Amino acid sequence: NVAEELRKKAEKLRKEVASFQQEKDETIQAEKKAAEQIKTEEEAIRQKYSAEIPIMKGDGSTVVERIDFPPRFKSEDSYIETFEAPLPLGLILGESEDMPGLTMVDEVSKGGNGEIAGVKVGDIVRACTACQTIMKAPTWQLMAGGIGMPETRRMMYNIDGRPFEEVMEAVSSNRMDPEGRPVILVVERKKTVNEDDTDI
Repeated sequence: NVAEELRKKAEKLRKEVASFQQEKDETIQAEKKAAEQIKTEEEAIRQKYSAEIPIMKGDGSTVVERIDFPPRFKSEDSYIETFEAPLPLGLILGESEDMPGLTMVDEVSKGGNGEIAGVKVGDIVRACTACQTIMKAPTWQLMAGGIGMPETRRMMYNIDGRPFEEVMEAVSSNRMDPEGRPVILVVERKKTVNEDDTDI
């Protein structure tokens, strides 16, 4: 009979639609899972090649932000590490012969502040804190011909590609910090064979 046939066709159509919807849902879920996996992998890489450091804003305030440092060791696995150590650091820095424009740790004094903090020979110094003295004055004082009062501010200094003498001045400028805070060093380190990802 015609009604029975129509009912069977409608049932078959319903099953096809349900099957199609299920396939669509499974595809959407698989795509979501793949996107989450990519995002997780990207975040893991970002964590590996970034550091949370204090950044000075235009108004003089300091905010801790995560800053990216693209890898400089091209052929080997590496990661970014941040250290704090008081002066004197007990480090001998030098210009990289293999990678021009980069500053490397050439020597670490035994028992020195750098060694105690964890800095190692072969680390590339990517950034450090530096102090700068500026003249700060209220607008009315400047309008009246005054020059203002000197104020020392601490900031992060990006070392990549900077002249070596400038890098050395930046590191030693931490002596001017009125609060006497330790130097913050951001380094890139080659991953050694016995290190696994959990140590990073």
